[in-house]
Amino acid sequence: MEETRTNPEAKNTETVVARDVEEITTHSYRPSRWQSNITIISCYIANFSDGFQNTLANPTNVIFKQVLGDGYSSEMKTRISNAVIVGAILGVVALGYTSDMFSRRAGLLFTSSLVAIGTLMAALALQVHPSSNMLWYFVIVRGIAGFGVGGEYPPSAAAGIEETDWIMRKYRGPMFVSFTTLMATLAGPILMIIYLITLIATDNNLVVTFHAIYSIAIFLPVSIIVLRLFMVDSSLFHNSNFTRQRKPLRLYLVLARRYWWRLLTTSLAFFLYDFINFPNSIMSSTIISSLVKDHNVRTTAIWQVILAVLPVPGVVVGAWLTNAIGRRWTGILGFAGYVVLGFVIGGTYSKLSENIAAFVVLYGLLQAFGHMGPGATIGLISTESFPTAMRSMGYGVATAFGRTGAAVGTQCFTPLQDAAGNSSTFFLAGGVAILGMMVYYLLPESRDLDLEQEDKDLQEYLLQHGFSTGTKE
Repeated sequence: MEETRTNPEAKNTETVVARDVEEITTHSYRPSRWQSNITIISCYIANFSDGFQNTLANPTNVIFKQVLGDGYSSEMKTRISNAVIVGAILGVVALGYTSDMFSRRAGLLFTSSLVAIGTLMAALALQVHPSSNMLWYFVIVRGIAGFGVGGEYPPSAAAGIEETDWIMRKYRGPMFVSFTTLMATLAGPILMIIYLITLIATDNNLVVTFHAIYSIAIFLPVSIIVLRLFMVDSSLFHNSNFTRQRKPLRLYLVLARRYWWRLLTTSLAFFLYDFINFPNSIMSSTIISSLVKDHNVRTTAIWQVILAVLPVPGVVVGAWLTNAIGRRWTGILGFAGYVVLGFVIGGTYSKLSENIAAFVVLYGLLQAFGHMGPGATIGLISTESFPTAMRSMGYGVATAFGRTGAAVGTQCFTPLQDAAGNSSTFFLAGGVAILGMMVYYLLPESRDLDLEQEDKDLQEYLLQHGFSTGTKE
């Protein structure tokens, strides 16, 4: 009888070859350098566009109040301010999920299209006689744009961090802050400068000014659509995703069991920051207008430009601090500044209201600390804290809680202003910032996370439970 023998060396060779083939198959996909650069450039423009959209509420409130007078009630002002926020909540949830489960590129093209369509429809609002029906129409079309703005955040943040991790891993934090918070913050003063120039050029013609700022807002998402036609998904997403994975309810429970703490803490931190940041930003025009003698539109706009510029240096400092002292301590430091300045402005508001220059400087410093700390870091931490296959979902959930905080804060701040005066909103902001410091201490220090290792750890965890982050073929 012939004896069958097994060659151990041959078996080992086959194993090594199989492993090498698998590694080559997994890591052979790599977007070209110019495709990666297009992704990052589109992130810069997109976040500038989103910041432009969010800041539009400031001049819009002033214009509608002047044009409509008593017909523009505080309730309608709150609805219009909240329209973008509520739309954004729906957008981040929907696109956070679909971008991970299907395609980030397709999701980004869809959201940019919605922003363009919603803004075009908003630009036509004053073509009809201003009325209650026109205001409700405006609420709806701003909600459509808001859905696009919100839907932009998860896939854009995920795609941006993945490309910067490949191009310059050591500086992915500062790079991320530069194309997210910095761009969104820069959009504010640039919009207000355009607003002011248009007012001067038209001799305070508010209808023409309204059409000008909304028309410019249309071109930004259109340019992004063109760029994203040439964009491809990152190699991290190509190698680790759920697009080919069956998706029963148990998959989401398995993911929640592993990442529930990160989801909870990032969502709570996002909620607290947006609760005080969005209302303070949106209501700034109303507060400044109330301090300007005779409520002159042009004078109000000048002070709004100055106020909008002051937070920009805070973002630059925050971008540097993310690597110097870490994401978590940068956020804590920013919230601490919010506490101090919130109580100082609230306590001295009666005297500050007599000196608008002093008020704007302190108000600007308050915003600068917010943008330096949680403004620069909460999106970064929420993006880095989750593996590639669920990065958009994790970031989307956290951002949805943030936008919910913004909506709740906006609903709270206006009645609080009416009932207890402007100073009360600063006391509230300072108190909420104390809670923000506590929550930030519980967040992971995402600077130390290796994104590829996080993907490998998730794959091993899922295999133990009968799932996988399969590679696209």
